[in-house]
Amino acid sequence: MPEPDLDRWIEPYFRDPSLWPVLAVAVAILVTLVAAVLLLAVVDRNLPAMGALLLLAWMSGDATLRQLRARRRLGLVGGLVLSVWALGALAALAARAAGIF
Repeated sequence: MPEPDLDRWIEPYFRDPSLWPVLAVAVAILVTLVAAVLLLAVVDRNLPAMGALLLLAWMSGDATLRQLRARRRLGLVGGLVLSVWALGALAALAARAAGIF
């Protein structure tokens, strides 16, 4: 059974300008989730947050590696996953530097 092409599922959100607000909200939610889990796991040393961080990293790595194996390059999914992690890390650093957390 062939694997589903995730890029085909999310491509309309990048192509159609009327769907960009939906994409922006989804990315903002994911960035907030990554930032919160990073802060709880690293700063508070919260054990459940460490498990969540491990699970998020595993799912992200799996999706990215599957795409790299299938296409020999990153597509929309891989780029989106890496962007969300980078923005989440920046948001966590900003929250820590601002004294919010």
